Amino acid sequence: MGLVLTVFFEDYLKDRRSRVGRRVRRMVARGGLPEQQEEFRIGPLKCPMVVVEGDGEQVINEQSVRVVVDPAPVVLPDEMAAWRDEVAAEQERRRDAGEHSFWNGPNYAVTSFTASRTALDESPEVALRLRPADYYTFLAAQQLDREFADGTTPRSRYLASTSPLDVPDFLNCSFGTNVAVVTADNLLVVQQRSARVGSQPGTWSSSANEALSRQLDSRGRSAPNLYDVMRRGIVEELAVDESEYHLELIAFTIDTQRQQWGALFVAFMHDLTGADLLERRSRGVPDKWEHDRMEFEKFEVAPVVRMLLSEERRDNWSSVGPPLFYLALIRKYGRAYVERRAAVVLRQLGFR
Repeated sequence: MGLVLTVFFEDYLKDRRSRVGRRVRRMVARGGLPEQQEEFRIGPLKCPMVVVEGDGEQVINEQSVRVVVDPAPVVLPDEMAAWRDEVAAEQERRRDAGEHSFWNGPNYAVTSFTASRTALDESPEVALRLRPADYYTFLAAQQLDREFADGTTPRSRYLASTSPLDVPDFLNCSFGTNVAVVTADNLLVVQQRSARVGSQPGTWSSSANEALSRQLDSRGRSAPNLYDVMRRGIVEELAVDESEYHLELIAFTIDTQRQQWGALFVAFMHDLTGADLLERRSRGVPDKWEHDRMEFEKFEVAPVVRMLLSEERRDNWSSVGPPLFYLALIRKYGRAYVERRAAVVLRQLGFR
């Protein structure tokens, strides 16, 4: 009996040492413990985009988004107020010279954002607090790497050691809505941004986008409705009426490179195909100038992931495109299935 027990424990210890050794070798081969990542990434593709609410599987219902507007306008620090004056003077010079210029549209700045869950079914609820701003304030605040008199920059002074959720409101003077449109024949609409737009020109991006406007979205004294903002963008960029699709809000995001807030949507067309959208575009859409090209990709996991990681587009995506399209896949197919299929594609491409 003693001999049997001795042999058994020796075999157990040898097997234990072997398993521990294999685990250590795997950890060394993988470079040790991974670093924590908050910004969106898939394989070699990284985007300066943090998803602050939403996972693609749960819809944030229209009735569950509460928007509150503080009437007090945003105030820039004195040094940055001078930058805004420079922006205004430059845009006026461009208009006088007949050059392309930007109009100082009234918009909003984000002052706070909170997310919670309902008690009964834990569905998401969101509260967004805004205050008045304008486009020239946004352009001034976008000079995040311009030096102040003391040698610091807005990025180093206000962003470097602060959570994106706690940044001063004068740096949050942008809120954009973006949508992934899926046609009735299961095609994803992908558009290339024009070289004439103010943010991320020439990049491949969402199917349609629209910035929150005080003039167009406030509806008198009532606060803006984010679903309506996105519906306006779909009409203006795709000439599609809201009766022709089903719209869902799936996430809120912050572009950490530019400190721009946003909401991500997916729209499923009832009857319109990709050919129908191209035909409508040929007849003219109000904001056709905002995009140079419209293309389509089969809306399945493998084709979309391959498109995101393709060499010709991997370094030419807007910050919002990849997170939006990936979460849209999750909305249709579920996270577990999308993660499994995406992992297969990554291995096939040699990234895992």
